[in-house]
Amino acid sequence: MTAVFSEKEKKEAFALKKRLLAYWFTALGVFLAAVIVMIVINCVMIYTSRSRAVHIPFMVTSIVLSVLFSCGSVFFFSIKYKLTSRYCRMLTDMGRGIKERGSGVFIDTDRSITEKNGVYFYSIMLNCPPLKRDDITERKILVERTHSLPAFSPGDRIKFITHANILVAYELDMDGVYENLNSAAASGAAASSTEKRKGNEQ
Repeated sequence: MTAVFSEKEKKEAFALKKRLLAYWFTALGVFLAAVIVMIVINCVMIYTSRSRAVHIPFMVTSIVLSVLFSCGSVFFFSIKYKLTSRYCRMLTDMGRGIKERGSGVFIDTDRSITEKNGVYFYSIMLNCPPLKRDDITERKILVERTHSLPAFSPGDRIKFITHANILVAYELDMDGVYENLNSAAASGAAASSTEKRKGNEQ
């Protein structure tokens, strides 16, 4: 089967998550160091020379740095780190969770974006065997949007593995393809035989 998520891709995703955290902690360290240095210089000047000349500039600078760092942190954790973290969580759940095997006939692709647990997906539509009477046979399977949609054609029989309805691996069901070819050949032979019979009758 063709795996949607390669081992290399998984390692790179978790490595990116670690790097992003390292960047944020580095920025935090620089911010705290700058504030501490300003506080120390201010205290030393007050103690040694009784001067408050740098008190107001340092206070304004520390407030500006605090606002910038806070806004940057909100942006960082609500967008970039959040997307990476949710993606890594999906990969972790995919590795540990229950996987479902199934098969179906490809109908179409749906390129509209679907969001699930902070991760964004396209979809493929399959006609699958019903699990019980009156079940809906049409099924929408999610494909993570940074991956290319599989190059299926309508009518292709597909075997797939999913986790939480997310496509993990897939392959063409060659048995189904051969069945379709045999059916088509049989239909063609039947049609040819009918035409010959009509010709003989005439």
